[in-house]
Amino acid sequence: MQLMSIEDLAAYLGDSKRTIYKYIASGHCPSYIRITAKNIKFDRADVDAWLESKKVFPGPGGREMSDISIVDRAKAALKNAVSKSKLPWTPRAHAVLEQAHKQARRDGSDLVGTEHVLFGIVSVKDCLGATILKNLGVDRARCLELYEKLRKSSQNKVKGRARLSEDIERVIQCANEQAAEWGHEYTGAEHLLAGILLAGKGLGFQILADLGITLDKVREETQRLIVCRNVKNERKEK
Repeated sequence: MQLMSIEDLAAYLGDSKRTIYKYIASGHCPSYIRITAKNIKFDRADVDAWLESKKVFPGPGGREMSDISIVDRAKAALKNAVSKSKLPWTPRAHAVLEQAHKQARRDGSDLVGTEHVLFGIVSVKDCLGATILKNLGVDRARCLELYEKLRKSSQNKVKGRARLSEDIERVIQCANEQAAEWGHEYTGAEHLLAGILLAGKGLGFQILADLGITLDKVREETQRLIVCRNVKNERKEK
């Protein structure tokens, strides 16, 4: 049993301690052990099971929804999916997913989709994924223009439901597989970009296809940049 304090759970979910106390007060939280009024412990296994259960939420006629943001629930499910990865995620890859979550919230979307991950990649300017797109001639403004156009015409928003897009789960899986295939010891933004293309569906994939970005192009540019980076590092060591 791996016990987590309220502080641990807040850090794990990317929320504040105040939000965790709100979860507890509302009853919409993992099961916990109350040692004292302020000393509450959560079993990591119970937390992960709770996150897993939040991937899909009932629509009208189901149980009463709590006042916790439905997108926040999707964020928690997203964190849970990432936590299952065998490879560690780079800070920039985490930043991409954080931007994806924020954009979904701004859009008022009930889904965190592949388009939001793509938005996250182009928004984290110093990540390798953004550099790859730039080197392939993708103008950030054009990418965002297509994003807005396709988002507005999309039927992905379903009121009363909130879930982690199945496309996103596939992207995360593909990103991890691509990183392992390349022999990398981490999952980065470049792998997320390849993951969108490997998944082969979703608005993020559609935007990249419209921009003429293919998996082969991304793979070639990724390998070129990594080789260049390794050469520079070797020169610095000398």
